[in-house]
Amino acid sequence: MTRWWWRSLLVAGTYLAAGRLGLALESPSPFVSVFWPALGGALAVLVRWGPGYVPALFVGAAALQLSVGASPGLALGIALGNAAGPWLASRWLLRAGFNPQLTRRRDLWLLLGAGGLGATAFTALNGASWLAATGRIAPPAWPLTVLQWWAGDTLGLLVAGVPLLTLGRRSLASALAAQRRHLSLGLLAAAAALVAASLVTTPWLGLGALALLLGTPVALSAVAMRAGLATASAAVLVMSMALVAATAAGLGPFAQLDQLQPGNGQLLLWATSGAMAVLMLVAHALTGELVRLDERWQLALAGSDLGVADWNLRTGESFTSACWRALMDDPHGAQGRSLAHWLDQVHADDRPALDAALAPQTAPASPGLQRELRLRRGTGWHWFDLHLSVAERDDDGKPLRVVASLADVGERHDAADRQQLSSSVFMHLHEGLVVTDADLRVLDANPTYCRIVGIPRDELLGSVPSLLRPGLADGTQRPQQASLFAALRSQGNWVGEVVERRRNGDPCALHITVSTVHGPDGALRYHVLVVSDVTEQRLQREQLERQTYFDELTRLPNRARLSQLLAEAMAATDRDGYLLAVCYLDLDHFKTVNERHGHAAGDLFLAELANRLRSALRVRGTVWSDAAARLGGDEFVLLLRAGTVDEARSAVERVLRVVAQPVVVGPGVAPETVTASVGATVYPLDASDADTLLRHADHAMYGVKQSGRNGFLFFDPEHSRRTEERVSAIGRVQDALDRHELVLYYQPKVDLRRGAVLGFEALLRWNHPDKGIVPPAHFLPLIEHTGLSARVGDHVLARALDQLEAWQDAGLDLSLSVNITARHLQEPDFAQRLGELLARHARPLGPRLELEVLETAAFTDIGFTSAVLERCARLGVRWALDDFGTGYSTLNYLKRLPVQVLKIDRSFVHNMLGDPQDLAIVENVINLSRTFDCLVVAEGVETAAQARVLLDMGCEIGQGMGIAPPMPAEAVLPWVRNWKGLFALTTAPAASLANPEGGGQVVDDLPPPRGLAGD
Repeated sequence: MTRWWWRSLLVAGTYLAAGRLGLALESPSPFVSVFWPALGGALAVLVRWGPGYVPALFVGAAALQLSVGASPGLALGIALGNAAGPWLASRWLLRAGFNPQLTRRRDLWLLLGAGGLGATAFTALNGASWLAATGRIAPPAWPLTVLQWWAGDTLGLLVAGVPLLTLGRRSLASALAAQRRHLSLGLLAAAAALVAASLVTTPWLGLGALALLLGTPVALSAVAMRAGLATASAAVLVMSMALVAATAAGLGPFAQLDQLQPGNGQLLLWATSGAMAVLMLVAHALTGELVRLDERWQLALAGSDLGVADWNLRTGESFTSACWRALMDDPHGAQGRSLAHWLDQVHADDRPALDAALAPQTAPASPGLQRELRLRRGTGWHWFDLHLSVAERDDDGKPLRVVASLADVGERHDAADRQQLSSSVFMHLHEGLVVTDADLRVLDANPTYCRIVGIPRDELLGSVPSLLRPGLADGTQRPQQASLFAALRSQGNWVGEVVERRRNGDPCALHITVSTVHGPDGALRYHVLVVSDVTEQRLQREQLERQTYFDELTRLPNRARLSQLLAEAMAATDRDGYLLAVCYLDLDHFKTVNERHGHAAGDLFLAELANRLRSALRVRGTVWSDAAARLGGDEFVLLLRAGTVDEARSAVERVLRVVAQPVVVGPGVAPETVTASVGATVYPLDASDADTLLRHADHAMYGVKQSGRNGFLFFDPEHSRRTEERVSAIGRVQDALDRHELVLYYQPKVDLRRGAVLGFEALLRWNHPDKGIVPPAHFLPLIEHTGLSARVGDHVLARALDQLEAWQDAGLDLSLSVNITARHLQEPDFAQRLGELLARHARPLGPRLELEVLETAAFTDIGFTSAVLERCARLGVRWALDDFGTGYSTLNYLKRLPVQVLKIDRSFVHNMLGDPQDLAIVENVINLSRTFDCLVVAEGVETAAQARVLLDMGCEIGQGMGIAPPMPAEAVLPWVRNWKGLFALTTAPAASLANPEGGGQVVDDLPPPRGLAGD
């Protein structure tokens, strides 16, 4: 609101001052002036600031009238007209879309019409009428007063209104721009100098000074054209006010003319100021029209992407449009500075043709030329369409001015090249191409497709390709066709292989890619089919598959195909819940067929057998079917579905019956009959993988072979599991041997009568990393009948001899017994290996080594055993029969064996005090030892009572838990030193211990019974 008040005050004050300036000129009436700048200012205020300042104008106008002596009524009447006229004109201008910058002729005519005819006429009529009504002028003077008032207001509109409408920051910045500043300021200075000169030189030149003002309109018109209307109109306003002020002061040529001819000076002043304003406006309007014409021309060229160049051949001047420079990638127009220089940018291949086309242009009636050529653009070449014509010629018809237009046709050339390439590819592609409309009707087809299907192109056009005709598809093609259309709807393309028939009826395999093409609106427009004839490839592939997956002789699946069939059958079994019998079939004595009739007959036999196997297989619709495969030779594998194991057995029996049927192998030859051995396993009862199932069936088949052939055997998974566990356990024993986990414990043998320690028996133990000490009964039976048994035996002998030598080095004169297994003893090189082990040691250890062999093992092959024992005895080794009395000994066998020791089995010793039969057996063994002059050792002595009875019967050597349990090697020496004996009947020196301290063996009286642990 404060801003409005300040502006209103400024408007009212300015109006008052401008009116006083206009009234400074002499006039017939104090209320009329030939120059009224207040009206121009009023109209400019209302147009630029709005109608809200009409009250300020009214106040300024009323104050002005009162200041020159008007009555209040007259002042209000004139002021009302002076405010209403500009207001009405401003409303009209704003409604008409008036542009205050006067950039168009329309704006100039609107200003002259609304202001020069409308507002000025309204104010003139209003003012003159009020003057006549109040008697300030005579009625006859009213027309002249109206004319004078209108003339003064019109001049004020042109001189003051135009600069106030157009002047602003943007117009001043444009006028003072670097490229036009100096010329504009020079023109303004020239115009000002002319006005000043006319005023200064009047005393000398008189009315001749008016001639100096003739150049002022020209200079101001040039300013309007160069710097813009705002600058020029402001200069007109300043100069006009200077002339008015000088004339009012009696200075200048206009005042001098008034003195000579009253009124003529003011009239000439009005005409001079009006001429400056009108010429300035006309120049500005013409310049604006030219600018707009140039803009329209440039817009038209830019819209058409057309570049224009203009070369003046006489003056060397040139012009290139912005679009031309952009097309040539030449921002500064250097390439187009002359026609000759621009022609150097033409491609060398196009220049001769262009020169030939330019030659006729020198003729007066040449119509111009049009060519497409390549021009250098940047670092490359680009295609353009050139139109060139001669725009101006001299009197002789020679070209003076040449105009050219340039259009970019690179994309069109590229599109044409692509179209030509596409057409060439379409016509010469080795694949068939078909384009159909949305309804599958053929729009075009290339020669390759016509050749593939054997149908001419003319017959194909408008038809539907047979592979896309739903109604003609047979039962096998319908699912594929349904998949095709479903894929087109969901994905827009489909790829697959189909079997079609050519026109001549020959079948052909086609690889097809079908794609949909949609238009800009998203609607389906075309189908594109790419068709390749893969008939030969398919035949080759099928042949390769037959060679890869089928046996050439029998046409049955081979081993590679069997892997796929077995995997598929196992998956189907898991899915459907059936049982799958995997059968390994091997023909019995098939070799005799080849030997009798030759290999050709054998091949014929196998081919016939394959046919019979195929006929014996069952098929259940498309759900599943049995399968047969040939592995090679006379080996086959059958995959038989079954609901139960009994059904599987029945199926195998049926196959055996089929195989056993006679086969004719040649003309005049008796039919041959061959049986088969079949091993089978049932999945998923045998829940193994595919390779293991075949291996299990193979194992079962060999079981049939060993049982006499011509039969079948089903694999037992539980038996196999136990076997595998046994093999795994044997492997763990092998690992224990390799990791030195098999160690020896030692149990003493003592003289029961004297209490002396005679020696030890080496007992094998497994020092398991997790289970601790494992007794031999837990692992030796696993390796009893394997080669590992002999390796373990060698290991025990080697460790025992090492320990025996260590004892002798420590001063212990002891014997050491080692158990020998039957398998170890049966090794052909047993005696040789024993000799090598003894030879490793410097001491003669043979006499102190005692080898124990079980009675049952010794009598298995008495001749071989006797010979081995004899060879070992020659090494100084003694032999003992272990567990004597448990077998079926005969005196003849015992007599033939070179044994020195008999060991009574612990079972007899354990029960002899309560069982008369065991006691009798013990007594007989002792008596037998005397007969054969053998030492006798009682095993399992646990109590002193057992020891007394043994002594009473004549057995003086005992071994058992009652004496000591088995102990590690490091515990032997302390135990020997601390041994006191079970009891003593007589005192005997301890000759068996070489005590470094000189102490002897102590034999105590009978001690109380010990708490004994089991063996």
